[in-house]
Amino acid sequence: MNAKAEKFVKMLKDNEIAVFAEEQLKDELNTVLFRSAMEIEGQRLPLVIVIDDSIYVLCRTLIAGRCITEINQAEVQNFLNHLNRSYKTFKYYSTEAGEIVMDSCLPTTIEQFEPNMVRAMIDLSVKNLEDNYRVLMQKVWGTTAEASARSEKTKPEKGKKASAEVS
Repeated sequence: MNAKAEKFVKMLKDNEIAVFAEEQLKDELNTVLFRSAMEIEGQRLPLVIVIDDSIYVLCRTLIAGRCITEINQAEVQNFLNHLNRSYKTFKYYSTEAGEIVMDSCLPTTIEQFEPNMVRAMIDLSVKNLEDNYRVLMQKVWGTTAEASARSEKTKPEKGKKASAEVS
């Protein structure tokens, strides 16, 4: 295990934090993954902390899986760009598979690594998602789904004339 990951594990034990599953990749950077999830708006969003021998510690959250379509892509990308302009700490992006991901990166050397900064980064991620998750998901599902539902409700049944009543 790399030295930064050892410091992180010690901080977790010292603070009796037992929400992470640890996985050592045994690669050239001695990468250790710490997997967990955060609950936002009743949804459990997968979270992984990547700690290795590079100068970076990465906090990655999968916000939504395979949700970007041709229909919502422009609106979602515009909102992700808005979030990226609004928050220096976070980078929102979509993958080729249509997933929405949020990354936060902490540059640090082994000597300067402070595990509590990772905790702070996670806390900021939770706060950021609590502030933005609902609007983001409305961009993904809400507007298009609502319009589609309204459209379906106003379609007349086969063989019947459309009614002028609006409910």
